[in-house]
Amino acid sequence: MATYTDDFTRMRQESDEAHEDRQQLMRDIHHQVEDMANGVREQLAGFRHELQDMSNALKTELREFHTDLKTGGEIFRKQKTHHPTHD
Repeated sequence: MATYTDDFTRMRQESDEAHEDRQQLMRDIHHQVEDMANGVREQLAGFRHELQDMSNALKTELREFHTDLKTGGEIFRKQKTHHPTHD
């Protein structure tokens, strides 16, 4: 009977250890997922910041382009009125 009892005691210990190992594995996975999620959040925040910077730069360039077109158009019209046309 001692062997039978010893076997069941050992099996119970192995079962408890396996349960603890599974719990540790789940904790490790949970921490890894949290770390990955934080990394993705940081990346997305960086993307949003870069996108906003690009948007602002494009808006500035478009305003400057619009001003250049407007000014260039006025200069071109003034040049036509001040210079006689050549045949």
